[in-house]
Amino acid sequence: MFQKLTITSCHLLALLALLLPTAAHGFANQRDELPRGKIVESVNCKADPQQTYALYLPSGYTPDKKWPILYAFDPGARGKLPVTLFKDAAEKFGYIVVGSNNSQNGVQVAGVVQTLWEDTHAQFKIDDRRVYTTGFSGGARVAAAIALGYSGAIAGVIVCSAGFPGNEAPAAGLPFGVFATTGTEDFNFPEVQQLKRKLDAVGVRNHLEVFAGGHDWPPADLCRQAIVWMEIQAMKKGTRAKDEALIDQFLAERTAMAHGYETAGKNYEAYLENQALAADFKDLRDTREFEATAVRLAASKEIKAAIKSERGEEERQRDLETKMQTLLAQLQNGTTYPEALAELRSVVSDLTRKAEDTKDISQQRVARRALQAAVVQVYESANRLSMLKNHAGAAEKLEIATLLGPKNPYLFYELALAYARAGNKSKAIDALGRAIENGFTDLAKIEQDHEFDLLRNEAGYKKLVAGLKKSS
Repeated sequence: MFQKLTITSCHLLALLALLLPTAAHGFANQRDELPRGKIVESVNCKADPQQTYALYLPSGYTPDKKWPILYAFDPGARGKLPVTLFKDAAEKFGYIVVGSNNSQNGVQVAGVVQTLWEDTHAQFKIDDRRVYTTGFSGGARVAAAIALGYSGAIAGVIVCSAGFPGNEAPAAGLPFGVFATTGTEDFNFPEVQQLKRKLDAVGVRNHLEVFAGGHDWPPADLCRQAIVWMEIQAMKKGTRAKDEALIDQFLAERTAMAHGYETAGKNYEAYLENQALAADFKDLRDTREFEATAVRLAASKEIKAAIKSERGEEERQRDLETKMQTLLAQLQNGTTYPEALAELRSVVSDLTRKAEDTKDISQQRVARRALQAAVVQVYESANRLSMLKNHAGAAEKLEIATLLGPKNPYLFYELALAYARAGNKSKAIDALGRAIENGFTDLAKIEQDHEFDLLRNEAGYKKLVAGLKKSS
């Protein structure tokens, strides 16, 4: 939810380069008992039963032939989530989808990836020419690190809301294609845009899709588009048999989208779509019409202004993030804490007002991204302190996070957990109440989280739970 990868990728890259070639390719122990056509939430790895993954086998799966596979990594180890998003596309195009339940931000994931790789390669009949990875946020960096760490093993990477590990610049000649997604209000929007420019500059096959939203996995329809794009790339490379009818179908869908944008007066979107059509279908169909349309639109003042505006948004966001980081750093200094906190409140108030201003959408986007970036930064600091068992320090950081996101129920819920771990009952109950006021309604989670055991007999806690039960 608030994840952004904090691990160093070097360790993962080095281990993958050494370990992935040793992955087993036997099929003697295939799990014929696993259901087809439905999501399995947890499959234990044979080598380490503590490691599990969510799985989708297409309904037509049989070990008599080789199948493409998509490995998915979520920064919060929510393996089922990406499997669910890619399920329909996987069924249509015949992909195995695997979502790690162990890979997450803040841990060394090389061993997790290796165990996952070996287990799936031992149990399922996989087409080694068509192995793909995907991930969201920190998970996107893991997905890219796998492709970078063992060159040639991965045919394509779907990066969502983040770029390469360590914001590494892509090199010419990468053997895998990149399909990227980002939300209009995603704080990593500039990073993903810049990744596309870098990929274009070095001639790496890539495609970017932007959706209306924030820092999140893309919706299922975009997940389908990503798989379709990988199918097109496989046809180009010859790792998948050409299907002329399917190419025509994909081309018709995208052409209709491009025409629709231009008809609706969304010329910038039409320009981007025609650019993408020319690149995606080159060598498969005559793309001169798309190239000409993209050139025509690019010459217009409207498109030039749109490109300038987008770059301007990136610069304004960078300046705001720098200012916020400076203020957050000053909060560590006891002598400047009051002044820094007062200025931070003022900046947050101004950004919150701009984030709610529907008259200036550009300003709104930048404000929302900057606030989101600051929340992530503080949340990660709190998470690191929590892992070190410094729960009071984590609570202090989360108090700042709730200042940055005063309407976010999950921040207040995390704050309640931190205070409960620190043994501060009154503040834990107060934070839990704020979470509920802002829309947190998961009563089962509240009752299951053991951190709240010390609150169960408190009158304030009982009142909150009774209110939730009454409203449900």
